[in-house]
Amino acid sequence: MENPPPTGCEQSTKTALDKLVPMFTKNHFEELETILASVDNDCGESEFTLRLRILRALLEQKETLPLINSYYAKNYPEVLIMRWDYSVEQKRAEIYHNNKADFNFVPLRHAIDSLVQLKSQALLQSPTFNLKPEEKQITLLFADRINEFSDLFEKNNNTALPRRKTSPLNMSFVDKERSGVSIYAGAETSIGGSRPIFRTNPTFGLMFSSRLSSDFLYEIGAKVRINSNDRDFDYLLYGRTETINSSASYSFGGSLGYKLYDNNDWIFYPKVGIYWESTATGLSEVIDSDNWWGNEYYNSSSIKFHNVNTMRSSLGFATMRHIKGKQYIGLEASYHYIPYNWDNSLLTNIQPNYASLQLFYRF
Repeated sequence: MENPPPTGCEQSTKTALDKLVPMFTKNHFEELETILASVDNDCGESEFTLRLRILRALLEQKETLPLINSYYAKNYPEVLIMRWDYSVEQKRAEIYHNNKADFNFVPLRHAIDSLVQLKSQALLQSPTFNLKPEEKQITLLFADRINEFSDLFEKNNNTALPRRKTSPLNMSFVDKERSGVSIYAGAETSIGGSRPIFRTNPTFGLMFSSRLSSDFLYEIGAKVRINSNDRDFDYLLYGRTETINSSASYSFGGSLGYKLYDNNDWIFYPKVGIYWESTATGLSEVIDSDNWWGNEYYNSSSIKFHNVNTMRSSLGFATMRHIKGKQYIGLEASYHYIPYNWDNSLLTNIQPNYASLQLFYRF
């Protein structure tokens, strides 16, 4: 919505709904305009109140065209179509709770909506109502017969049904209920220390991400740092010193973040992460083993890698910009503590402090 509704709108609508349901059940419309005028006074005219005015005029076979023309001029058909669409969502109660003003404070699948659909269907089927083309068209819309409404609209107007470029609702809410996948790319550099082993190197990641509707955001997956800008280091293997130049470091783990700000277009959140990290050394061996299964003997072999293994902890801050649907683009800046010398076989002292800056794409 462009402007928030005035204070008291929700309560005014709730009071009106309690009176409108029995009124439309019995088709007793003597006080209808008074009730709708009260809602309009507190909330401003809406699709909801104009829809009920049109339905009353149809049921009483009074002049409808000025009301129908106003309904189209305000783009209300598109608003109602989206209301019908959201009404069949599994999480419709949560969707309504987070977007009350966009739904004019009328809960999705409220009894008044059911009455509008039933009475509109009855109008279409009754032989006593001689509906004009414009009246039949909008009655199909009120009855939630959207395909027939769209076809008739295009036929009567010789034009395609206009589509809204941006929804009046918080369209991203449903998309934020879904988990996603994030692809990371950036650079990591050592901070502090003299003549670091690992200097500035490219990093990449693939993470499975939680839904964005929660305040807590978590990811789990793998990241790799390509050690293209590093120096040699010494590694002790079976009493022999090996000089190593690592090709890459692999991390497996996850992170947890907490949203500080979310206006659907932008999300800001700090995050902490912990990963098991293995830095490749190129050292490996084949291990043979003898096995018995029942009375049969067989030999098997496996490869054992002698990598530098440690834990990586991270503290970062990320921001995401919504593109469309489930798609976001983001930027993350992080500090990493990686105590390589936890590995007793590592002879060279490798400093543990690093910083990274990464772009990511979530879909």
